[in-house]
Amino acid sequence: MSYRRSIGAPAALPVQRGALQQDGSPGPAGASPYSTGGGGTILEQRYGAVLLSHLLTGTPVPGLGDAVTPTRIRFQARSVSRVDDIVVVGTAPNKTEVVLSIGVRRRPKLVPSEADSVKLIADFLHVACTRRALVDSGRWKLALAVVPSCVPAQQLKALAEMASASGSWTEFQDRLRRPGSLQTAVRNRLTQLEAIVASLIPEPSAQAARETWRLLSVLRLTEMRLEGADCTDRTYSVERLRDVTPQRSNDAAHALFAHLAEQVGAYAPGGAVVDLSRLHADLQGLDCFAPAYLPSPATAAPARPATRTSRPSRRPARAKLRWKARLLSGTARQPQVDDGTVVVVDGCWTLAFDVDSGDQRWGKKGGGGHRAVVAGRACFASDPLGHARARDLHTGQRSAPLRLRMQDGLAAVSDGVLFAAHPATGLSAYDVASKAVLWSYAGDRLQVAAAPQAHGGTVFALLQAPSAAAGEQQVLAAFEVRSGRTVWCWPSGSCAIAHWSAGDQVLTAVVDTPDHKREIVALDRISGGLLWRHELTGEAAAAPVHAGTAVHLTTRSGRALAWDAQGGRLRWDVQASRSITTAPLVTDDGVCIASFAPGRLVVLDPSSGGELWRKSVSGAFTAAPFVAGNRIWAADRTGVLHSWDPGTRRTLAQQLERWSEEGGGQPAVEGHTMFVSTCSGWLQAWELP
Repeated sequence: MSYRRSIGAPAALPVQRGALQQDGSPGPAGASPYSTGGGGTILEQRYGAVLLSHLLTGTPVPGLGDAVTPTRIRFQARSVSRVDDIVVVGTAPNKTEVVLSIGVRRRPKLVPSEADSVKLIADFLHVACTRRALVDSGRWKLALAVVPSCVPAQQLKALAEMASASGSWTEFQDRLRRPGSLQTAVRNRLTQLEAIVASLIPEPSAQAARETWRLLSVLRLTEMRLEGADCTDRTYSVERLRDVTPQRSNDAAHALFAHLAEQVGAYAPGGAVVDLSRLHADLQGLDCFAPAYLPSPATAAPARPATRTSRPSRRPARAKLRWKARLLSGTARQPQVDDGTVVVVDGCWTLAFDVDSGDQRWGKKGGGGHRAVVAGRACFASDPLGHARARDLHTGQRSAPLRLRMQDGLAAVSDGVLFAAHPATGLSAYDVASKAVLWSYAGDRLQVAAAPQAHGGTVFALLQAPSAAAGEQQVLAAFEVRSGRTVWCWPSGSCAIAHWSAGDQVLTAVVDTPDHKREIVALDRISGGLLWRHELTGEAAAAPVHAGTAVHLTTRSGRALAWDAQGGRLRWDVQASRSITTAPLVTDDGVCIASFAPGRLVVLDPSSGGELWRKSVSGAFTAAPFVAGNRIWAADRTGVLHSWDPGTRRTLAQQLERWSEEGGGQPAVEGHTMFVSTCSGWLQAWELP
């Protein structure tokens, strides 16, 4: 059975909307009609705290099963969607796993004219179809969480109870024909649901009625009594939490519930998977938390006799937090390090910190929120008049206006030369050491559209008309770094350039053609001549990556490709995952791909594309991996930092704070220290092993 969607792209209910699928990966999502962003509304945080109270005390979750012990909870990820779905996973007495997918809505109208209701039913249908065997066996359960005053949901509950009591669709139809079996409003609700289902499936209307019954027979309603005068669910949660508080008091349980609600605000934006050990670690040290079953020193295992030589630990060393400093927000850009200074752009402010101590040296307003341009012990940014200025990294003192103009976001530094662009003056090159302007290029009615890229004595720029209309050509241009002489220009014609990057041999660009196709184009780096072009079957996840004689590319549909840089021969094209959002990392040991769905690191052979090894993780990767020391590092969206030893393929994972995806970029690594801006508003320095 396949379902068509009348709105948007296919999505799955909580199980595939940032929820836990069978492989542990998140999927696409729809938005809650009452979410406010961040950690969600007070109702959502309280409902998440109720579920965490069940996990913390090991008590059954309504809808999951009275004999099922909850083991982990998956929250929705804000960067995929706002918080609206939760998945609870538990273990039955026979050791089988039971999953409860909860779609959270305050007051859904459940009518065909409401887009969110159509999405909701489409998601339920998708899960009921794709997980039919598990749903029919009771190992995968579906629930809709609403407030008690939602009349359409109460009508849905009456229909679900009748459908569940009917052993077949025929029996369900017989019950509907009985006089007085349902109120008129409930029958009208059934008509509305059948209309929604009919709009989602290609089968005749009779089949839509059958599928509506099948969905109703497995769907359950959960009421969130957490608002206004009815806070019964909160009261029951406080009662449960008394067993894990000091003196088993109501006051401490009340405070612990408030802390759980705050934790939901931290878990939900990152799509966290929370189990008992993680929850214990996050609550450790609170005065209101004292579980009785934590091991104590008195019950610890006795130490080995001193006469025996203990074996060295085989556990890999972990990263250690050296220091952390407060930023202004949770959306700061990832830092840069130069001359013993960590530079962070946070909104319209630029902040500088000491590398060793984390003490803030200075904070100055200006910079437009773009990534800092750092070189020669200075940070470069434009003033309100568009003049470039240099700010000393140690003192924060700003220089007089330089003899060039720049626009923030259109500048880059390479080998001591600042390349800055401005709509009025074009592209200029500035020698940082001598403080001299090397050259300027007026642009010939074309303006620089992206930060320049310098490589091998040549600087490349993407140019376009000031008010480029749809389909108007763009130009890739190459200039000599020291003289500014124009080496070559390549017009894209009617194609739009989406991504581009320069390598040792070629410059590659991913272009969108007028007939809505995508191609990768390779230009000779020296002459600008077109060497080859190939059509792509999916949208590029990032700019191409150049490594030796090969060009690598990943697509959002999960494919990884490699071409010969000069000849354009396709070396390999493999389906590495279902979804990828980052560029690959190419090392001597392989092509490393951090997958979004499912969350895992996949390492491919550079010559054949064959899979060398893979390691699964609990979260999705939205930032590319990087190399520090002799390890590969990456952090998933839940804030877990992973490292892999390419030789032994051993994995180490530890919980950090999730870094800011809004700020973009990668954490800075200097020596054996990683500097990262977190989404909770901290700059942290981690000592890597």
